[in-house]
Amino acid sequence: MLDKFYISHAKRSIGFSWKYPPITIAVWFSVIAILVYVFISERYQGYLFDDELLHASLRYLHITIFACALYISFQEPGDKAKKVFTKSTVLIFLLLAICLVISGYCEMPWPLISTFILLYSIAVILRMRVNCSSEVVSTNNDIALSDSDNEFSDLEDFRAWFKDDSIIKNTDKLEQDLKVYANRITERLRNGGDKYEQYMAQHIALCGPFGCGKSSIVAAIANELKKSKKVEAELSDEEKLKVARQNKINWIHSDISTWGAASGSVAHVVLSHIIDDISQHLDMCAFRALPKHYTEALKSGGSFFQFASTLLAGPINIEQSFQKLNDVLEVTNHKLLITLQDVDRGTDDESAKRLNDIAALLDRLKDRKLSHINFIIAMGNTKIEHIEVLGKIADYVETIVEQDFRDKLCKWAELSTKEIFNKEMVLTNEPFIINFNRYTKLTSDIFSEERYLPGIIASNLIISMRMLKRIMRRVDKCWVNEKLLGEVAFDSLMLLMTLRELKPVLFNQFISNYPRLLNGTSSHINPVEGSRSIKEMLHDLVTNNSSPIENKVLTSLIECLVDLPDHLMEAKGNFAKKDGRDYLQGIGNSQYTVNYLNRILLEAVPKNELRDQEVLKYFKTVSPENAAELANHICTDHRWLVSFERFNDIFGVGDGIEDKNKRKSLAFAILDNKQAEKSGLFLPSSIFENTLLRTVVIEGHFEEVLNKLVGMASTQALLFRILTWHYDSLFIARELPSLFVKKDSKGDYFDVEELEDRHKIAEKAKSFTQNIDFRKFLIENLDQLNMESIEVIIKYLVFTQFDDSKFNFNEKRMENILSLCLNSVSANAILLLINNAQFSESEAIYFRQHPLKVTTDQKVDLKNKIQCFQHQDITENQKFKVINNLGL
Repeated sequence: MLDKFYISHAKRSIGFSWKYPPITIAVWFSVIAILVYVFISERYQGYLFDDELLHASLRYLHITIFACALYISFQEPGDKAKKVFTKSTVLIFLLLAICLVISGYCEMPWPLISTFILLYSIAVILRMRVNCSSEVVSTNNDIALSDSDNEFSDLEDFRAWFKDDSIIKNTDKLEQDLKVYANRITERLRNGGDKYEQYMAQHIALCGPFGCGKSSIVAAIANELKKSKKVEAELSDEEKLKVARQNKINWIHSDISTWGAASGSVAHVVLSHIIDDISQHLDMCAFRALPKHYTEALKSGGSFFQFASTLLAGPINIEQSFQKLNDVLEVTNHKLLITLQDVDRGTDDESAKRLNDIAALLDRLKDRKLSHINFIIAMGNTKIEHIEVLGKIADYVETIVEQDFRDKLCKWAELSTKEIFNKEMVLTNEPFIINFNRYTKLTSDIFSEERYLPGIIASNLIISMRMLKRIMRRVDKCWVNEKLLGEVAFDSLMLLMTLRELKPVLFNQFISNYPRLLNGTSSHINPVEGSRSIKEMLHDLVTNNSSPIENKVLTSLIECLVDLPDHLMEAKGNFAKKDGRDYLQGIGNSQYTVNYLNRILLEAVPKNELRDQEVLKYFKTVSPENAAELANHICTDHRWLVSFERFNDIFGVGDGIEDKNKRKSLAFAILDNKQAEKSGLFLPSSIFENTLLRTVVIEGHFEEVLNKLVGMASTQALLFRILTWHYDSLFIARELPSLFVKKDSKGDYFDVEELEDRHKIAEKAKSFTQNIDFRKFLIENLDQLNMESIEVIIKYLVFTQFDDSKFNFNEKRMENILSLCLNSVSANAILLLINNAQFSESEAIYFRQHPLKVTTDQKVDLKNKIQCFQHQDITENQKFKVINNLGL
């Protein structure tokens, strides 16, 4: 009943002030009156003079004393209890000892004595646990918030910061920008405003977007007011006196959230909260009578005492209640700080009505006489009507400027990227780099506040610290080994989560339009959209959901997400991403086997997709022993083939013998796999040809590659491309220019006169081709080679013969062709001869000028081969012309 009447409170000491006598004193006077009655009443005088009766009557008095001692100990406020805990423990122990002595004298049974000891032990243990837990909580808060100055050494420090979204209650722990507002408001509350406003109550408006730190500023101000202000030595006597007076004042903080309060009852809600909070410090029985209590008593069907208390209350005047409350605070040397939060929350209609009710209340209370009741209204300032109301009811307005979070976002991105290297994973856009320090050096301040575009874009959209931490927690939840660490681009993950948290409507529309944005639309299905570019579609998508101010930033965010080159952004009709960067893991990367947008939405890698890091790890650990297994994966599973095409650069890492053997083993394992041709690996400009196979050729396996390719009919086109690339790009363009081998206007090579130069050319050709016996190779494989490949190999053969005494390139070439025809029974040898002798006059002249090099029998044999040669593209007239040109 006392709790319901606000006579007693669990957090308030039982002491009282004579200046403001609480109703509790009536209870003590009642007890005293009973004792006086006992002592003066004739009925009980016999007990005082009879020892046996007196002892019998006081036999269980110590039980009451012990219970009161425990009650006093647990009634003390937490901070006070810490100071008096040791004393109170000793005091209770002494009382217990006295009780035990009395118990023995009064023949107290030992089971009851044991119960006393057990109760005492339990009380001490519980009190110690309460004290220890409160110390641990405060210590943890200090650790969690001590890194707010952005000094984060690793990702764990960052996590400890953004996972703690609790209200900061210490000014020193606030962000540097927020600390300024807290200090200014604190000084104003202490000093009563400007000089002409001293000792006046303050009505302060603290404005800023949701989550910007208003609640932390309010809590920090409330705690700062409870501290004693330091007296500086250089202060004047008057200022020192003023500080001393401020230090004597006890501040009571009543923090009230008005979200959900019905319009019309806001004043009563505010007053009831105030009375609840002040009752922790003062007896509030005189202020218990609110009409709301009466209504609640009828609704809840409370006890008789609760109902009676509300009936006795009578009507109440809000202004008079506050004036009376102010007088009580002044007498007891207290000041009240009322903070109203969440005023503008809820629907527009409800928040407007609620704000008007509060404005009306504060306007009525805006009186110099209420010098001990101060208000801080914390609310947003984005609506014009709110700003107008604030200007009328607030004496002083603080507006929290939007913070720049680029420094935190850039540092967070850097540490999150570093986590990939810490977990020994591969950063897919830089697969050659295995050390984070080397990565940061080579990428030249990629995470700087001026260069890191995703951080700049996100910072322009995030308007509060709470929103920043919420996005960070959402990203961090899935940026772990088992989920998305190393499986998606961190930039895409961060930007998409930012869009999801800040603009959910635009986020949903982006997801719906993602296939069209990335892959385009068919003009015959939708002619209107088929004629529009991605940039135009993005512009329409954004402008439907944002204000003109946000339009540009949101467009930049989505363009950064899609990450298409400019020529595709401007293209109309069907478009798809083909920018040569397929190894990237952004959601702008469209693959048949990987959907990075889906990964982010699921916050995990789907079971039907290969994990990028597992593929990369397999690629890095390939060896001659498991190369055949990996080759089979690549040739038979389309997911592995796409991964090989995207991440094949990883095979180019390292110049050691082990790395070269890996490349060679995998290249030959793919060539040996029967499914390789069906997989498309032998098609022109395939990844297999352009990187792996060519690398193997350069590393000294040219002859082995020739022998592998020549043995398979399906690889003849691939063999020709490798030979052409090897001959034109490497030998002619890279090796021979230093030896001055030149061509005429027809493409024929000039003769080299100097014997020494010819010798150098021959040696260079032999060394470059690993001393392959091309003559023998051709004779053995003529039937398995196509004409184009044979022509390239003959050119190589001619260059290895450059050190002959008398040299003419074309003559030497025809001599080798003739030799092949004379020494081989292959049909390709005759076709080669016919192709080179049926039209060219120079070859015919050569044969006429060197008739002695071919015997009569050889001429007859050669003529018969040509006459008997059957080919769909060779006519009898062509044969006759070849025989005539060759002088046969």
